[in-house]
Amino acid sequence: MPSRGLLTVAALVGIALMCLASLRKLERERRLLGRLRSLDPGRALLLNRLSAEERDTARSLAAAGVVVIQGDRLYLKGPAVSAFRRKRIRLALSGVFAALVLVFLVAVLLLHR
Repeated sequence: MPSRGLLTVAALVGIALMCLASLRKLERERRLLGRLRSLDPGRALLLNRLSAEERDTARSLAAAGVVVIQGDRLYLKGPAVSAFRRKRIRLALSGVFAALVLVFLVAVLLLHR
């Protein structure tokens, strides 16, 4: 049976990896939105010129209603970006708070016994 310290470390590493995965997704979205905002109005990004990871992010943003995919082109929906940004900031902050609470609980439960 593993010791409490090993279980604590494993749980904390798992929490950190989940946080990093979420942060990576948010960063991909931020980069793609930045690329779209830098284009002239009415211009689009070609989906076939994006990496597989960027295309996946584009589909995620399309499902959120921030971008429009028409054929092989990706367009930004201007008014939806500010509301999306506010929601993502709230999501990131609540995730950080939840992760801190979870880390504290795991450490207290496993090390205090």
